[in-house]
Amino acid sequence: MNSRMSVTLTTILSIAAAACGANEPIAQTPQHGAVEAPAPTPAAPGPAAASAGATVIAAFDPAAGELPEGVITKGGFAYVGFAPLGEVAQVDLRTGKSTRFAKVPKPVPGKGFMTGLAFGDDGFLYVALVSFDPSVQPGIYRIPATGGRGTLFAKDAKMVFPNGLAFGSGGALFVTDSAAGAVYKIARSGAVTAWASSPLLAGDPAACGGSGNPFPIGANGIVERDGAFFVTNTDKGSIVRLAIRSDGTAGAPEASAGPDCAALAGADGVMVDSRGGLVVAVNRQNKVVRVARTGSVEIVEQDDALDFPASVTLDEGAVIATNFALANASTGKPAKPGLLRIAEHH
Repeated sequence: MNSRMSVTLTTILSIAAAACGANEPIAQTPQHGAVEAPAPTPAAPGPAAASAGATVIAAFDPAAGELPEGVITKGGFAYVGFAPLGEVAQVDLRTGKSTRFAKVPKPVPGKGFMTGLAFGDDGFLYVALVSFDPSVQPGIYRIPATGGRGTLFAKDAKMVFPNGLAFGSGGALFVTDSAAGAVYKIARSGAVTAWASSPLLAGDPAACGGSGNPFPIGANGIVERDGAFFVTNTDKGSIVRLAIRSDGTAGAPEASAGPDCAALAGADGVMVDSRGGLVVAVNRQNKVVRVARTGSVEIVEQDDALDFPASVTLDEGAVIATNFALANASTGKPAKPGLLRIAEHH
């Protein structure tokens, strides 16, 4: 594929949703997580990856629409969201066994997809659903700890592209909206308020040489560290810091890292590692990087095992990452959707 070939999200989701066929029943178990269509960016010169290699925990079927975007871990299991299907799989992190765990309303083919996942302190799994079709309500859905069907928890007319999810210390849920370039705050009651917006959070499909998308992908991954939220901007290759004031409102947005197209164009999911650095999945560059507190960037993983990594979470000293495999799956090339384990530090 030409390195600047445009791949539309509509194309891949239409293909995947058509391939999956009718909704299958959810297998219940007692046991007890940014999406854009890129023009892949050639790997830029930078620090060499001191890599021990990524380990595949579970491989998924692209022909069945099993393209994993969000991930969260709990109790020895990973909960993985299949973006085109609106379904969540539960994966045993020890054995790799995957079981269908839950579902939300299935997106209309080519007009919606599942994104971020997060567990609340109430034990529920919260799921972001994007929809551009009025027959499916976009918003945040809530799934019981035992799995099954999710129910609508929160919606807002302006929140049509909810993406990254992070709970604050007070129990409120903070949600990025990649189209709006904003962060929303959702109270325990489900009430939605606009918490932060800024040009720093807005996407620009022409930035960093152009993403190939007809729409912007701005605010995406979100994580809390030291009294502030850190939000990736996918199009601009940057990380934005939003201080949490004592009254709970957002401080003035400020650049924490980037814009750095070579290092961070395609920045998607983000987590805090055991040393306090930010680990970022850089989807269209097929790499995972660590951003130190100084803003310096080093490669954590960049090898053939990675295929459009979208989300990252920390589990027992390892980075658990999804291979969304969007670019390859959408162009008919060999795709490797799956769940990976990557050593946190080499």
